[in-house]
Formats: sequence, structure tokens, C-alpha cells
Amino acid sequence: MSRINTRRVTATATHGATDHAPAITFDRVNVAYGRGRGATRALIDFNLRVSPGETVALLGPSGSGKSTALKALAGFTQPVSGTVRLGGRDVTDLPPAKRGIGVVVQSYALFPHMRVAENVAFGLRSHRVPRSEIGGRVSDALAMVGMSAYGKRFPRELSGGQQQRVAIARALAIRPKVLLLDEPLAALDAQLRQSMLTELQQLRAALPDTAMLYVTHDQSEALALADRIAVMRDARLVDIDTAENLWKRPPSSFTAAFLGGANLLPAVVTRVIGTSALVTVGGTPVTAQAPQPEIGHVDWESDSGALLCIRPHAVNLVSPAERGAMPARIVGTVWRGASTRLTVALVGMPETPIEADVTGHDERPVGTEVGVRFPDQGAVLVPAPGPVS
Repeated sequence: MSRINTRRVTATATHGATDHAPAITFDRVNVAYGRGRGATRALIDFNLRVSPGETVALLGPSGSGKSTALKALAGFTQPVSGTVRLGGRDVTDLPPAKRGIGVVVQSYALFPHMRVAENVAFGLRSHRVPRSEIGGRVSDALAMVGMSAYGKRFPRELSGGQQQRVAIARALAIRPKVLLLDEPLAALDAQLRQSMLTELQQLRAALPDTAMLYVTHDQSEALALADRIAVMRDARLVDIDTAENLWKRPPSSFTAAFLGGANLLPAVVTRVIGTSALVTVGGTPVTAQAPQPEIGHVDWESDSGALLCIRPHAVNLVSPAERGAMPARIVGTVWRGASTRLTVALVGMPETPIEADVTGHDERPVGTEVGVRFPDQGAVLVPAPGPVS
């Protein structure tokens, strides 16, 4: 049974908020560490809006700027330029304690000398909540995360998952309109991480009015939790869209490769009809989807800069004699238990290996000749990467 109490809770309003303003706004926010020419630009012209009740995941590799964005919102880092707003209120220069934000970090940050209930009450006292209300607020918060029976324990007497739930309860106790989660599952083992992921999904349903900004480098967490995913790279926002759109129709080669590890093959576009394209890969004709980007700077018919994006699970390995199959050879194999990841090299394109996932334990040895086919709906065109500014 789940530990999260799915009772729907409406958070109290943030002082100074407007009814129709985004819960979170970053307006051309720049953050730098250090001074002068030696300064490191940690966040560059960052723009983002998160609606009340929406969960947005900041996804990217280490050093991409995602945690810096969260720190700028929480007040732990001061932008060198730009504006941060909560519910329409400019909080750029406000200290963290005056922003009314709930923050959960991967290290839990619980006070070891305080019992669970005291840890949860700490934020309420910092916000000067009347003493008569604190007990009830602590009880409500612990009940939401299934920790009501642990109020008198010390953090050292709890498992990692229990400590993380206490950290979440402490963040929820102040009834924030905005909840920030900075890689909250990173310190947990794989099995416990999956359990907590399910509980966070239920927590979202229990907090329909709370905006969540979720920082992670784990794509499975982002796909499971987020309404939208903001992909970051080199201190910049690269792409943002719904999880489904970014997965099925990635707008850039970086997002295609980072979110799901897609294969990206050089392709020549020969014909486009609506959102369907006929392309050639290594001289073999392939049918692919041709999304029409909102920003109309991609001309699929120009025969330049096109990549064919296909996920490993969509690659079909068939007999090399099958009609229309691209001849290839297995050059690598890794058994993953439920599936086997095969790496194959197309004849004539050995510099661009393809990864394919095959169900079960595939025992074909390296060197085996195979044929490669792409299903019509399994491939999509992606613009070739341009220079990084």
C-alpha cells in the first residue's frame, strides 16, 4: 500500500500574488560565479514560466545549470541580471525565508539532534506560524507522507526513504504554492527510488494547486513526473515541451540523444508531403515523420542538415536477405536481463553504429550479419546541430 496520503490539499496563497500570474517566472535570468573575465556563467538568459499546479522538470547533464536555476528561485544564489517572480511578485532580491517556497534536496538536510516532528516544525517556526497551529500543521504534513507514527524518532533511526519523506513533509508543512525538489531521489538505491517515484506521483495528485520545479539528471524521473520537461545544456535552456512531445518529436539532436538515447543517422530528404518524409539512409529509402516546428527555420526539403532519429526499441533486426532491409553486422552486445542491447554497424556506414534493443537474452555473437528495418512510425527527422554559441 502506498504511504502517501492522496487527500487533496490546497496551499495557502503567497502574499502579493496575482490570481492569473504564473506561479514561477524566470525572466532573462543570468547567474555567474566569480568576477571579471574569469567568471563562470552558470545560467544564461534563462526564461521559464510554470503555471499553478504544473510540474516542470529541469533535465540535463551535470553542469548544465539546472540546480543553479533552482537556487536562483529559492534565493540561495543571486542573479547578476534578470528577474525572478513568484505568483507575479518580484522576489529577485528577497532572502530565502521570505519567499514561502518549500525546498527538498537529495541530502535530506534534516537536523540530527531534532526528532522528526521537531524537524517538520522548524520551518513553521521560522515563518512565525502561531504556536497553537504548529502541532496540527506538523500532523497534517506527516500524514501526507505516511510518517505519522515516526514523529518521536530521530533521523538516524530512519531509513533513507523515510528520511526523504520527512524532508518532503517539512517542505509541505509551510503550505507552499511552490515546491522545489533538487534531485530528491539521487541518494536512494534503485528499488527504493522506484518506490519513492510512485509516491511522488501520488503527491502531485494530492497537491493540485502547487507548482513543482523538479531538478534531475534522470530521464525516467522526468518522464514519470513532469507535465513539461525543460532540457538544459551548458547553462542554457535548449528545449521545453511536454514529455510526450520531446520523446516522440524531439526538436534538437541534443534532446533526442539525451532523452532516451536515440540513434541519430545522417539522412538525405528526397520528398516531404505534410508531416511525412521519404529519406535515404546509406542509400536505402526510409519513411519518416517530418514535424513542422513552431519556429519555421527548418526546411526539410532543402536536403541539408537532416538527421533520422530512431529509438533503440524501435529498431527491428531481421534476416539480411529480407527485402528492403539495410545490411549490417553486430559489433557489440550487452545483456540487460529483460532485454539485450545490440550495437550494429550498417554496411557503408561503420562510423555511425546503431543501438537496438531486443527482448530477452539474444545470443547472436559479434560479427553476425543482420538486416535493419525501421517501422514507418518509428523514425522522425531532427535538425542537425548547429554551432553552440
